[in-house]
Amino acid sequence: VLSVILFVFTSLSAVLCAASAQDKAVKDKAGTFFEEGMKLSKEQRYKDAIEKLTQAVRLSLDTHKYHQALHLNYVATRLSDQAILFYKNLIREHPKHGPLHYWLGRLYLDQRLLEEAVQEFKQATLLAPQDKLAFISLGLTYLRLERDQEALDAYLQANRLDPRIAAVHVGLGHLYFKKNDHTKAQKEYEEALLLDASFVEVRYNLGLIYEKKGESLKAEEQWKTFIKEDPNASEVRERLARLYFVAKRYLDAAEEYSTLSQIRPNSPEIFFALGESQMKLMETLNDPNERNQFKGMASEAFQWTLELDPNSLGDGAATRNAQARKYLAALNSPPRPSQKK
Repeated sequence: VLSVILFVFTSLSAVLCAASAQDKAVKDKAGTFFEEGMKLSKEQRYKDAIEKLTQAVRLSLDTHKYHQALHLNYVATRLSDQAILFYKNLIREHPKHGPLHYWLGRLYLDQRLLEEAVQEFKQATLLAPQDKLAFISLGLTYLRLERDQEALDAYLQANRLDPRIAAVHVGLGHLYFKKNDHTKAQKEYEEALLLDASFVEVRYNLGLIYEKKGESLKAEEQWKTFIKEDPNASEVRERLARLYFVAKRYLDAAEEYSTLSQIRPNSPEIFFALGESQMKLMETLNDPNERNQFKGMASEAFQWTLELDPNSLGDGAATRNAQARKYLAALNSPPRPSQKK
């Protein structure tokens, strides 16, 4: 009996060793195809790269970096339809491999076929419930579809699998912000920026939360950082300018509105706000030359306000134009003689 047991154990060990060696050989071959494909991709020989990367994917169906490289080369060659067909055929051969469904979903997402993407991501989560990528993409797709509760469930599951993913905290922050749960939204946005400061889009909403809480300096910091990354972000710059105006920082407000007038040169609202800031700034100055300089600038801004919308067609335009005329009348009226005691 002992000899039989030893024989079986020895035979099993040999089989396992042979299988391990075979697996290693396949893994090495897949790695070689991947490296060759990446080299061709860097040379912008995308179609040749696709051939190599396809081999790598076929040899290692669960390796995401091979799929990602193949996906990028398909996108570079604008062959997404061909890529979708490739993954559909591969799924027919291997219907139980979650990563195949995930990457087919990514291709659908690229083409804005959101319902199709949802189905593939859901299948990926069922087949590979520990794969956080599928839950992240599922949350993103639900968010775009405005299916907020389903998006929240997907993001929360992704966060349970790995709490150190900035994109997940961004998604959660957006969902909580939409629900006006600003306490939770702030926590998620701050966590996202700690993990990855490049997510500048969260800084606008985070600034709004700080502003509402009366933490103006924190709001200013978020919006200034956003603008540094995207100087043409007019909505953010306008919010910052208004923050300065309310805080009576008229010079800062005037500078922001002046920049905005170049970004949005056809906006009477911006020129009106610029004129108000310059006029308020003028009132704080003692130097006559500086006062005259800003007086002229404010007058010009109000004149542009009226010229850009002379018929008062926009919302609130009639009130704005009437006020602009009052400001112009005040600016152009002769100074009152000083009264002698």
